[in-house]
Amino acid sequence: MKKLLVVVAVALMTSSAFAAKYGSAGCGLGSMIFEGDQTWWKQVLAATTNGTGVQTIGITLGTSNCDSPAPLKVGQAEAYVEANKVALANDIARGNGETIVGLSKVYGCTNAAQFGQALKSNYSTIFTSANSTSAEITHNINGVAASTCNTQI
Repeated sequence: MKKLLVVVAVALMTSSAFAAKYGSAGCGLGSMIFEGDQTWWKQVLAATTNGTGVQTIGITLGTSNCDSPAPLKVGQAEAYVEANKVALANDIARGNGETIVGLSKVYGCTNAAQFGQALKSNYSTIFTSANSTSAEITHNINGVAASTCNTQI
């Protein structure tokens, strides 16, 4: 047990050298809950909270204090579309919503509202049938993103 505590203490001390605005626990939901508090036990709680899986989502989409270094690639855009297909179709029909904000981050768009309106205008070319696959939808979104966000995937 003492070895485990030593390992955890060393890990927390050494990882603080790499910490950004979120402390040694890393980015994620825990960094938002315990923001600004660098006490060791709150950093352990933050790391535990981050370990629930939300940190991965934050890193992938650049949310929850996690900065995405660059737009994501085709496979990740398609995975996002697959995971959010129904909600995305509804949000594109409206021209705004959470999934459009997330999708704009995937494509590296700086203006989610403009991207949402462009997607809405192209709804019938994005969703060509009721049985459109995620690959087809992503391919069609790529065209809108290229002209709206100056993004090439």
